[in-house]
Amino acid sequence: MTAQGITTVEKSLQKVLEKLESARKMQDDWMKNGLNFVDLYVDNAGGDWLEKWGKAEEDLEFDKIRSVSVESVKIAIDFPDFQKTQLLEIALNHPDYTDYFSDRLSGSLTGQNVKYQRQALLGAAIFGAVFTDYLYRKYPNLERNAISTLKARLANKKKIREFALDLNLNEVSLCGTKGKEIDKSEYNKFLSETFQAVFCAIYLECDRDFDIAGNWLIQRFIEKAVSQNVSQKSDLIESVQVSPKSAVKRRGLLGADILEAIAIDYLYHRFPEKNASQLTDWKNMLVAKEIFPKEFKAKLGSHYLELGSNFSRTRDWLVDNFIKTAVDELVEETENQLN
Repeated sequence: MTAQGITTVEKSLQKVLEKLESARKMQDDWMKNGLNFVDLYVDNAGGDWLEKWGKAEEDLEFDKIRSVSVESVKIAIDFPDFQKTQLLEIALNHPDYTDYFSDRLSGSLTGQNVKYQRQALLGAAIFGAVFTDYLYRKYPNLERNAISTLKARLANKKKIREFALDLNLNEVSLCGTKGKEIDKSEYNKFLSETFQAVFCAIYLECDRDFDIAGNWLIQRFIEKAVSQNVSQKSDLIESVQVSPKSAVKRRGLLGADILEAIAIDYLYHRFPEKNASQLTDWKNMLVAKEIFPKEFKAKLGSHYLELGSNFSRTRDWLVDNFIKTAVDELVEETENQLN
């Protein structure tokens, strides 16, 4: 942990301690003066001060939990100066848990769930593209099927849950195990979603810079996981040379994940009111539309590589030449169906 990171946490904890000290002083005055202590703190002693006081204590407890959780995540992800803290708050508010604090969250409970699921969706899409891009570049002679197999082993919910545990997200997220039982598959699911939502927050904090967010993911998790897995699996040994046909298939796999990430990214920002299911449906309709040339995914993979694996430039090119027009048509078709 950096000295600056320690200072950030200390300041946050100091604020909490000051509030707790004020509460202790009030409690001491209560013990010393009995019910007359109310006159020291409340102008209208005959009003609903007791109810409001109880509510204030609950609010203080929630603020303490949320503040410490966000600061802890900043340090865990090594972004002590993380500015868009609301994104981290959303990532830490799993839908299965938010009903516990629903009256203390900004915005409606439904709105919180929509934001959470949207972040998890975008985070998963960028995560997938980063993973495939890394495998493509790291192992230039690995066949497409081997890349797919390796990704399936290391980008599933169980493995991503391990990434989440490495960041202690099970300790700091306001997620859904409090006060209720949850089976192992559901536990893996919500922890992996929380990790993806946190990764989305990092991606957005980096102003959608694929390289910066991707390098963080690779250095913290992917590189080590891939290295361990490849050394243990003889069926993932690289070929001496990839045939031209196999090379096209490799580029097609890369292009497919780049296309999905760019499509979700574009829809996420263009339609901030739509939930994750709606964004997924629109992405599927978009990919299914006959706007892309034959073997487009392989061609997109090639274009991405020609641009120096520059995700931002590839995104701008794809949006300007295909996606924006196709989405405009989808919007018009949808409006016509409603009329």
